[in-house]
Amino acid sequence: MKLSYRNPVVKRMVSSLTKIWIFYIVLSMLAIYATAYALQKYTWLVARNVEILKVQSSIYNHETLRLKEDITNTMQTLQGVQDKSNYIVNIKESIKGVLEMIPDSITIQSITIDYSSLTLKGIVPSKQSFELTIQQRLDSIFENSHVEFYPLSNGWFSFVSINSSVLPFIAKKVN
Repeated sequence: MKLSYRNPVVKRMVSSLTKIWIFYIVLSMLAIYATAYALQKYTWLVARNVEILKVQSSIYNHETLRLKEDITNTMQTLQGVQDKSNYIVNIKESIKGVLEMIPDSITIQSITIDYSSLTLKGIVPSKQSFELTIQQRLDSIFENSHVEFYPLSNGWFSFVSINSSVLPFIAKKVN
């Protein structure tokens, strides 16, 4: 190498500039793969959270339907209680009206009020006077109304009037 005008320089296979380019290319590839991996994990977490929220939504919807059903049942029960209360008040007023309209000629010996029935026993001068004064009112109050007359020695009649209703108008006591 004595005939060369330049001093010998070590020549590398890859130049410094190429090494810098390769370093940045590898660095950018690693950054792209890291970003893709992070996005994949984030997408998986979001999908998992969506599934959890769907299950929670289903649970809340089921609970809402159950509560609506409970409200409906409670409203029906309340309506039934109100209807029964109104029925009891009407029966009370009707029985009170029957007792107030009994004329002096009819003698009541006993009144028995059961859960869904009313039994009247007494003495009446004639069958027609009972039927015209009391029986019509009892027929309008009760579903089943039956009266039997028994003749007495003085010409009057002893009567037993049994009246019953499908719905009880006196509540049974629960022990």
